[in-house]
Amino acid sequence: MANHQVDVVFVGTGPGGYVAAIRAAQLGLNVAAVEDDRPGGVCLNWGCIPTKALLRNAEVLHLVSRAADFGIATGEVKADYGEAVKRSRSVADRMAKGVEFLFRKNKITLFPGRGTLKSKTTVEVKGEQGTETIEAKAVVLATGSAPRSLPGVTIDEKRVLSSTGALKNEARPKSIVIIGAGAVGVEFADVYRAYGTEVTLLEALPRVVPIEDEEISAQLNRSFARRGMTVKTGVKVNKVTPTGSGVTVETDEGKVEAEAVLMAVGRGAKVEGVGLEAVGVQMERGFVKVSPQMETSVKGVYAIGDMAGPPLLAHKAMAEGVLVAEIIAGQRPHPVDYGNVPSCTYCRPQIASIGLTQAKAKEGGRELAVGKFPFTASGKAVALGETEGFVKVVADKATGEILGVHIIGPEATEMIHEFAVGRTLEATLEEMMHTIHAHPTLSEAALEATLAALGQAIHI
Repeated sequence: MANHQVDVVFVGTGPGGYVAAIRAAQLGLNVAAVEDDRPGGVCLNWGCIPTKALLRNAEVLHLVSRAADFGIATGEVKADYGEAVKRSRSVADRMAKGVEFLFRKNKITLFPGRGTLKSKTTVEVKGEQGTETIEAKAVVLATGSAPRSLPGVTIDEKRVLSSTGALKNEARPKSIVIIGAGAVGVEFADVYRAYGTEVTLLEALPRVVPIEDEEISAQLNRSFARRGMTVKTGVKVNKVTPTGSGVTVETDEGKVEAEAVLMAVGRGAKVEGVGLEAVGVQMERGFVKVSPQMETSVKGVYAIGDMAGPPLLAHKAMAEGVLVAEIIAGQRPHPVDYGNVPSCTYCRPQIASIGLTQAKAKEGGRELAVGKFPFTASGKAVALGETEGFVKVVADKATGEILGVHIIGPEATEMIHEFAVGRTLEATLEEMMHTIHAHPTLSEAALEATLAALGQAIHI
């Protein structure tokens, strides 16, 4: 059994793990990383990146189908879903190779295999080449999360799919029931519908994308309904039964038949087989309990990303990764601002938000200033032919503090960062108002929504 000595070892190389490993190496530490799949983790290989590639295919297909609106004759359009899946896999493969290159560039030693804690300073790696041991001054756990299912429902990746299975399956189902209308559910609903699948979207909570502002949920529901999707909220799924020709989903409102089911009911921390119990790492509500410095209950053992708790977002994991690397290197990093983490959903229309919803802001007892600006009044959106949606700004009326921003529409996931920076710098409505925005741009809608909150909107 080979034994290796390093300053820090990262178990898992998803967005949190690989970013942390690179930052630690930049700071002069001797770094090892353990990965039982490919560098990049679930996000890069089986989540964020390949799904966005599929969504881009769906977007292009939608645009081509509207070519006549732009005076372009295309004839019959033939869309190959299998090719879309292959393209998504090639995109993920390219990005994984990019992370491998960054590891080599930063002299990070990658150990392929499954890593298990044997003590607070020892990680055992079992791979195809045998078993190796890594001794480290600090251990960072970054094993991520995995799709969950409903009680009693087995994901077989044939009739009952997880998001991972959906990304592997090159055969498009003719009909599908998607259980769960959070980000994963609505993104796959978008893709499947674009390629002609009959989509039924079921959500147990009262509205789709339930963590978003209520007006955002209502807008997306209308959009999906116009595209021919069946959307049912406040529905309880009682049973999922694979049959010879498909799947039967029994709800409290009746039965739904489809060729396949996609389970999109959330994700749970990947903690089995990591060795947490052996060294006494404490858990809390299914996640690893950590301090503000990301240290677990065992000194010198840290946890970041999805396994350390919500929000289960790649960019949150990256921020935690940088934080923990700098702490281990003896620096005093800026803490992660969990109140200013953007939430992005990449379906059509896109959704992005930051801070408090209007309902949550109202609970605080403040008098609010709320401004909305529709993309129908945006010159750039009209020129693009993408006028669905709006920008909504929620602020404290007395101080102008921006409490929350909610966008649904074209390039929402890019536009949100204007407000992320603004909130980091503690910008007020007035300061945002005095920031000149280029014309014509979609970002002018952000300015106009800010003006609307001040009662000064120009273009509505």
